[in-house]
Amino acid sequence: MRNEQIIDFVRAVSPAIYRIFMRLIQLKIPDITNYIHNSKESSYDRWKFGSLHASDNPILQQFHSESVVNSSSLTELIVQLDLPDSVKVAAQQLRELEKSVRNPLAHLIKPFDEEELHRTTGFSSQDFMKNLIDLASYTGIHYDQANFYFDQANAVMEKLLKEK
Repeated sequence: MRNEQIIDFVRAVSPAIYRIFMRLIQLKIPDITNYIHNSKESSYDRWKFGSLHASDNPILQQFHSESVVNSSSLTELIVQLDLPDSVKVAAQQLRELEKSVRNPLAHLIKPFDEEELHRTTGFSSQDFMKNLIDLASYTGIHYDQANFYFDQANAVMEKLLKEK
């Protein structure tokens, strides 16, 4: 985002969304990974529907989704959990970003800038980053909004170089 490499930002969103969504779900269902078959390959993990429906958790018992564990199915589960509406809305917006922009742009070669992102989604990269940060913060991840990670790393490197 900082270097205006919007297409790279959009491509990087999927893994972040998946991990943050899993953290959100684990706040309410700590053992959610027991209901997922880890493929340990490049293909998608899959829901263990037999385990889901045999669960003591009424939400999991009623959960119907596609068989793969992805941001779409995770969003469906998040919406059913006892989470604040703002968290649910942010999750849905992030899923929309991925659906409307990330997947079609996976192999795009043409330029993609902030204006095109807004035209395509109605949001800016800052809007999506704010949602990512808000959801990550909700799950307990501390994000220093004053100093970007690479700024901190650069400051350490500069300090080390000055000491020599």
